[in-house]
Amino acid sequence: MREQISNTGDSTVVVINKAKLNEIIANGSLEFDEWTSLISEVEKSYPDSIEDIRLVYDSFLSEFPLCYGYWRKYVNHNIRLSTIDKVVQVFERAVLSATYSVDLWVDYCDFGTLSFEDPSDVRRLFKRALSFVGKDYLCHALWDKYIEFEFSLKHWSSLAHIYIQTLRFPTKKLHHYYDSFKKLVEVWETEMESCSNCSLTELVELMPDTEASIHYNHDDIICIIKKLLDPSIGSARSKVLQNYKAIGELFFQEASKLNEKISYFETRIKRPYFHVKPLNASQLENWNCYLNFAELHGDFDWAVKLYERCLIPCANYPEFWMRYVEFMESKGGREIANLALDRATQIFLKVYIFLTRSLSFHHEDTKIINCISYGVVHPFLFSFCKVNNDCSGNL
Repeated sequence: MREQISNTGDSTVVVINKAKLNEIIANGSLEFDEWTSLISEVEKSYPDSIEDIRLVYDSFLSEFPLCYGYWRKYVNHNIRLSTIDKVVQVFERAVLSATYSVDLWVDYCDFGTLSFEDPSDVRRLFKRALSFVGKDYLCHALWDKYIEFEFSLKHWSSLAHIYIQTLRFPTKKLHHYYDSFKKLVEVWETEMESCSNCSLTELVELMPDTEASIHYNHDDIICIIKKLLDPSIGSARSKVLQNYKAIGELFFQEASKLNEKISYFETRIKRPYFHVKPLNASQLENWNCYLNFAELHGDFDWAVKLYERCLIPCANYPEFWMRYVEFMESKGGREIANLALDRATQIFLKVYIFLTRSLSFHHEDTKIINCISYGVVHPFLFSFCKVNNDCSGNL
């Protein structure tokens, strides 16, 4: 596979034969550790060949799309050797493959703030990211990037919206965001008392060094913020500010209640990222208990996002995929269920080589899941079929 080319001195450069490299990748039979070793050798042998780097990374990430660290390395290679458009293409493929990875979105948005000329494009990217991971308990890094961006532009209406939106759902930095929100309100109260006609740009020196988020665009909040930033309404701004403050207080109180309930589960998540190594039993039990709570809580959107978050570290566990499918179907989300099965059988659980599956409904509650495979099928799928009273298939 390799040729050794001796250089002057004591060092030797190991160069991979390109024909052999193409053959190995086309064969597609490498294990995870073999892939990572191959990537390292390609990077050493052809550090400035974006074609060879793309070949090995594209192939590896098709097999292991949740490996955030390798997406990041791939992006960095493209930043160094290619164009902005190519970097964006890699990021787009990354967030399509690992849509609920906070780390990927943070990197993408960070790149956008540095590379996109139009602030509106950056703002749209942040909002898009938050639509997927805005309810992730560990999404504070994304909120932090967003407020840093808006503060650099002194875009006060966005900042006002961001500060209040950080309080809508619990994150690891919920209380920090609440303190930031209160400081912002205090700044405005002082400004209104001392100089009702002063410009908001004079608040730059007073603004705290804080972080925040944005997501939900409710018309009533937008209206309040517009009035809050309109000096022409005079003394009425004080009342508007109190409305703004009341909304933030309400959001924080509700988020705090939920935070108290989920902190038990969150503190027990030791590996939130994907790895081929198995999780221990306590981690699997914690995820199951957390999902039980989310299902009973009643926020369907959050439950979906928690399942997706769970399926990053638990991607190689069929029981979590099938549980997701069952839950989606029970809530009428058959399309989401079908997409989940497609991802499970085509990418994450290919070790079981599920070749076909079909979902059909009889009457209101009966479903038939046919799982036909060549190779090894996880026994959970058969128990799942038995529970549903009907399963046909030949091995």
